[in-house]
Amino acid sequence: MPHRNPLCAGRLFAAACLGLALTAPQAPAAAQTPAPLKIGVLTDQSGPAADYSGRGTVISARMAVEDFGATVLGRPIEVLAADHLSKLDVGLGIARKWYDSDVQLILDVGITSIALGVQELARDKDRMVIFLSTGSNDLTGEHCSPNGIHWTYDTYSQARGAFLAYGDDARKSWYFLTVNYAYGTNIQRDITAMVQAAGGKVLGATKHPFDASDYGSDLLSAQASKAAVVGLTTTTMQAVTALKQAEDFGMRAAGQHIAVPSITFHDVKALGLQAGQDLVVTEAFYWDQNEATRAFAQRYAQRVGKMPNANQASAYGAVMHYLAAVKATGSTDAATVMAQMKATPVNDFMTRQGVIRPDGRLVRDMYLFRVKKPSESKGEWDLMEQISVIPGQDAFKAPDPAACKYLR
Repeated sequence: MPHRNPLCAGRLFAAACLGLALTAPQAPAAAQTPAPLKIGVLTDQSGPAADYSGRGTVISARMAVEDFGATVLGRPIEVLAADHLSKLDVGLGIARKWYDSDVQLILDVGITSIALGVQELARDKDRMVIFLSTGSNDLTGEHCSPNGIHWTYDTYSQARGAFLAYGDDARKSWYFLTVNYAYGTNIQRDITAMVQAAGGKVLGATKHPFDASDYGSDLLSAQASKAAVVGLTTTTMQAVTALKQAEDFGMRAAGQHIAVPSITFHDVKALGLQAGQDLVVTEAFYWDQNEATRAFAQRYAQRVGKMPNANQASAYGAVMHYLAAVKATGSTDAATVMAQMKATPVNDFMTRQGVIRPDGRLVRDMYLFRVKKPSESKGEWDLMEQISVIPGQDAFKAPDPAACKYLR
């Protein structure tokens, strides 16, 4: 029977027993577990944009942490996740709580208004944010920050891809169907500047609300304009609906091109190859580009049940690049880590020799993909083929010191 210390028999001596336990040489205290390094994935996980980021982005970030070894600087790495419900107050409330709770990096965000708020919070709290599914290039312009990185794409790169997709016809005439908020307005603005610089004309435009579902009158106006290209400068969800209605009107069959800057390959799947065939899609990534993309996509699909899009895939590379900078510098200080990330080229399965500019823009190649005909597809996810590369220097707008004060 084990010997029992008589001092421990009474409750009055509990503190004394604790002191003995803590100081006795034969029973040393266990080493204190270091605090985790926290990364928060803030995104839409239940609303209309969930398929474009959501749970898939969280899983991709966690895959990166696992592959990195799950620790850095002797600290475990923890990936938090939250749904901002596409509401500004909810999103900023979560971001503020996270930064105040020692979350070092917020990832993704999405909705422009929330992203702009988180950009400001990160600067005020001396933390970091990497935007994945946010489109607005104001994040590296008027609202640039030394604490933020715009990682995957932006509205300018989408606009550039849409303009380049249709060759000489894109230099002739356009008509726009634009969602009435910052995302659509920015893309229409950028394409308009490209068209006019090439000697082309914008023949008209209509605006629709974020929750629109019937585009009949807008499409009829576009059809009547006889524009060479009809630009659906709207959200991904709306674009699928508008495309289906445009097919019903026979617009492409009659010779008009339909440009959809925001469409992703998940939208192509929802649209179907019959309706989507020969559309041109601008993306930073497609799962079937090469052996490296296929290898990641297969691992991802085993966990999620479907192939990743560019936003989801880019979470992996963003987290890996961040953790590598933390390890290299031996620090989690935002300015120190950011400097290392900007000094180091980004190389992973979807980015080759990417460069993070002083304004926070990751300059990477973008790609044009043609949607396959039904007869060309060999499987459920065999939807597109690469037809062109847009070099990063052409895909993204040049830095603007007049807009970004940190470049002056």
